[in-house]
Amino acid sequence: MTRYFFHMHGSAHERDEDGLDLADDNAARREAIRYGGSLLSDEPDILNRNDGLRINVVNEKGRLCFAVVINALDVT
Repeated sequence: MTRYFFHMHGSAHERDEDGLDLADDNAARREAIRYGGSLLSDEPDILNRNDGLRINVVNEKGRLCFAVVINALDVT
């Protein structure tokens, strides 16, 4: 098991100090997607048009494994 940390960036910044022990990068990717979905479900205004929402997933060694990026685009 590896500990992964989910740091949120966008209109608000939150650093995950606790992290989660997960089996591998694929499990961490799924958790990051769930986390992003729950943030948007709880507080849709968190998705600022200018900044979007980014969740950086970092392993216990401090290596950025991947990021989940969510943006809203105005097409009018």
